[in-house]
Amino acid sequence: TTEKSLRNEDNGIHVLFFDQNMAMQISREDKIKKELVQISDGIRSERLYMQYQPILNLNQGKICGFEALARLTSDHFGRVPPNEFIPIAEKNKLIVQLGDVIIIKALQFLQKLQQKGYNQVSVSINISAVQLLRSDFSSNLIDQIKRWQINPAQVGLELTESIFASNYDEINRIIRYLRALGIKIAIDDFGTGYSSLAREREIYANYLKIDKHFIDKLLEAKTEATITSDIISMGHKLGHCVIAEGVEYETQLSYLRENGCDLVQGYLISKPLDDDQAIEHLIHDNPSSNG
Repeated sequence: TTEKSLRNEDNGIHVLFFDQNMAMQISREDKIKKELVQISDGIRSERLYMQYQPILNLNQGKICGFEALARLTSDHFGRVPPNEFIPIAEKNKLIVQLGDVIIIKALQFLQKLQQKGYNQVSVSINISAVQLLRSDFSSNLIDQIKRWQINPAQVGLELTESIFASNYDEINRIIRYLRALGIKIAIDDFGTGYSSLAREREIYANYLKIDKHFIDKLLEAKTEATITSDIISMGHKLGHCVIAEGVEYETQLSYLRENGCDLVQGYLISKPLDDDQAIEHLIHDNPSSNG
């Protein structure tokens, strides 16, 4: 409906009124949904494409990996941001089909990296709880890794911290299995979505990604009052490698380096790049053919 409803519980009055902005938003969402359905059915799937944001290893001073980021170019609206089309995909139960497309595109990029001799550079893919909990997720992922002749050690999966709030045991069982195959697991948005530190110790992940919220705090005058260094220290004590995302300024980078952060990504390092640009950036940063 394009009407909003107000009800006075005392006198039973029920008022409906038309909202033009709501109508426009519903129409926009419906058109985006239809395009996502087409893409998931293989119709002009190029509208969903990938960009790759470099991840810098602070100890080595080299690019060690990329985060694969999905992008949508709509016939109706041009570029649609992920924080708009991903929720639409989840709401309409399209995220599994679209997730399969994203995985294939990311593995194809990994194959290009291997062909260039970069056999140690990883690519991480964002995975939703809905995808991960499907009974055939692991087997399908392994089949695709074999199909594209990818080393599993170059594949990373990023899971938001909040998905561990439910189905904890099952999710941990799955990621234990995937890790045993060599696939890397990262917990995204750490510090914002999951409150139990006792269980955090039990999560079978390789990496913790510090949420941008904590990185932004480093721009404040009193950096000693921030808890970012404590998160880094805690991540290390729990046996995880720590990645900081959203790094945009030298002051943030200096703080992270001084406090032992392992990996960083953000616009200071590089914006997300198309396939060829990402490879050029990697070659410029690390020209060695052995990756």
